[in-house]
Amino acid sequence: MNKQEQAEKDYLSGMKYKDIATKYDVSINTVKSWKNRYGWQRGNSKKGASPPKRVHTKPEKGAHKKEDASGELTPSQELFCQLVGGQRLPLYRAYMIAFKIKRKSLESIMSSASRLGKRPEINARIVKIQQEVAAKHEWSLDRVIDSLTFVHDEAKAGIYLEGLKKANSDAMLNSLDRITSLLHISDEGVKAKAEAEIAEARAKSVDTSFSDEDRTIILDDMEDSN
Repeated sequence: MNKQEQAEKDYLSGMKYKDIATKYDVSINTVKSWKNRYGWQRGNSKKGASPPKRVHTKPEKGAHKKEDASGELTPSQELFCQLVGGQRLPLYRAYMIAFKIKRKSLESIMSSASRLGKRPEINARIVKIQQEVAAKHEWSLDRVIDSLTFVHDEAKAGIYLEGLKKANSDAMLNSLDRITSLLHISDEGVKAKAEAEIAEARAKSVDTSFSDEDRTIILDDMEDSN
């Protein structure tokens, strides 16, 4: 007896849609779809009437509890989204955990996980979870840029004070690369300009002790060096 036939017996015995869906790890709309497709009826069928003809359709290969247009997810699909969106697990790893996959090849698992992740309702749920996590920790692009800028400037100051050290130079370059990536700056000239603007903005916010005469001398020195 397959899952649909077992679910039908539960339905005819009076079990609710919600309880059937939970028992067989499907959505409520899937249970309703089975009812309409296979003609399930409770106690109001005519006596002696022949049972409705069953039409068995071959399930799509590789599909996992395909849903209708309602977009509701099964518990396994929801767990998959939580692992990817909330815990940042790779698709294949989240797929293995959520669907308890053990004996498939890695290539097959990665292929199935990729297809599942591209489904509109799955992708939308993952994005929503990522947004919820970001909001929970109050992260934003401005805060990330500000933190990376702080690391960059502190590393640069350390180089000025203590000389060139690998740790400081790596921290400065890594933070600059991340800022460049986040702001979608790919051109090297624009990248250098961005670095100069960041340094200038920080200098203006910290250093207010120069007189106009001092500033003129510094600017002249900068022009001579160029």
